[in-house]
Amino acid sequence: LAEHAAALEAARATTDSVRMPRSSFDPASPKTIGRMVSLALIAQPMIPLEALDKVYGSGVYAIYYCGPHDLYKEISGTETPIYVGKADPSDGDADTPRAQGTRLTGRLIEHAETIREVEAYAGKQGNSPTQTLRLADFTCRRLVCATNAQLAAEKTLIRMFWPIWNSDTKACWGMSKHGDSAGTRKNKRSPWDVAHPGREWALDNRLDDSIPPTEIAIRIAKVLERAPPRKDHAALLE
Repeated sequence: LAEHAAALEAARATTDSVRMPRSSFDPASPKTIGRMVSLALIAQPMIPLEALDKVYGSGVYAIYYCGPHDLYKEISGTETPIYVGKADPSDGDADTPRAQGTRLTGRLIEHAETIREVEAYAGKQGNSPTQTLRLADFTCRRLVCATNAQLAAEKTLIRMFWPIWNSDTKACWGMSKHGDSAGTRKNKRSPWDVAHPGREWALDNRLDDSIPPTEIAIRIAKVLERAPPRKDHAALLE
């Protein structure tokens, strides 16, 4: 049916004396909103993840890695984020940053605390720098936006960058988990916690690894092959 519809459209186009426009702009389209907000986000300056000032607002963010960890050498220091996400407002009808609450900053601080916890554990284990996450090696971009615009923007950012830590890539997801009960039979240790142990609840011996470390490395390599890191900021904006 799709092939027939395309053939009919092609036939109509050849017989119509008026051509269709090469492009059209619908500012109300979710795709357009997602692209506009994403563009505004990646135009923001990078700031250290460990030194966030608290501001009002919900919106979208991107986290970048610039350290020596073996798994992330290809994206280290590039314009490709290791993770992108959104923070929904406290009030679904909020029309000002103050009404949205401090959700965006709070979300980033939560991620920073997760990395700090993993870093502390690695220090106790005496892990090498190439096997350790350090909070000092992370930066981020954040953008407060109108309520609900963050929904479309997050999807656009994931499609644009295919970030390794987002669950959509099926490579090293799980950083955003808040704790799985080891007593629940279906729960397993997320790939992120397998690659970066340290969260107390994820260290429970009753949890099995969802996938082995070697498989995580293979999946990350496949993601980077599919979506090579962006290295030029000006080219990315263009």
